[in-house]
Amino acid sequence: MPKKRKIFLPFAPSCLAEISELIMEGEVYYTCADTETAAGLERRLNEIACCSGGCVTAEMTLEAIAPSVVSCAESLGAIEMLVYAPELTARGELFLDLVEEDFTAHTAALNGLFMLCKCALPYMMGGESPEIVIVRPRGQKNLTSDMYGAAVSAIAESMNNELAEYGVRVRLS
Repeated sequence: MPKKRKIFLPFAPSCLAEISELIMEGEVYYTCADTETAAGLERRLNEIACCSGGCVTAEMTLEAIAPSVVSCAESLGAIEMLVYAPELTARGELFLDLVEEDFTAHTAALNGLFMLCKCALPYMMGGESPEIVIVRPRGQKNLTSDMYGAAVSAIAESMNNELAEYGVRVRLS
C-alpha cells in the first residue's frame, strides 16, 4: 500500500470538489471556521481522503494560525503538502458595486497565506517533495478577485523561485 501524503488544509472550503484531486487518498488535517462546519467537513473529507483531525481557526491571524500549524505537524508527523483554498466571494461587477467585506476577506486571505507559509515551512523543508498549492477561486470576476488572483500569482512565482533550491514547490491550481 502506498504511503499517504500528509496534507494540511487550512481554512478548508465547505465544497471540496475543486480540491478533491489534490487531497485524494491523502492524510488530511484541516482547520475550519466553526465546530458546526467541522463535523460535516470531516465526513466529506473521509469520503475522498483520510481525515486525521482538525481544529477550529476562525481568524487569519498569527495567533490563530501558528497553533493550528503545530497541531497539524504533531498529528501528521510532518507536513508534505499545504493546500490553501480559502472560501472567498467577490460580489459586484463594477467598482462602485464592490462589497467592502469581500475586499477585506480577500486581503485577510493574503495575510493568512503569508503567515501559514511562514509557520508551516519549517515542518515542510527537508521532507519528501514538499509542496504548497494555492487554489484560486473560480467563477468570480471583478476588481477584488482580480487583485487576489494577481497577488497569489506573484506570491506563488516568487516563493517557488526562492524555495526551489530547498526542494519546496509552490504552485497555483
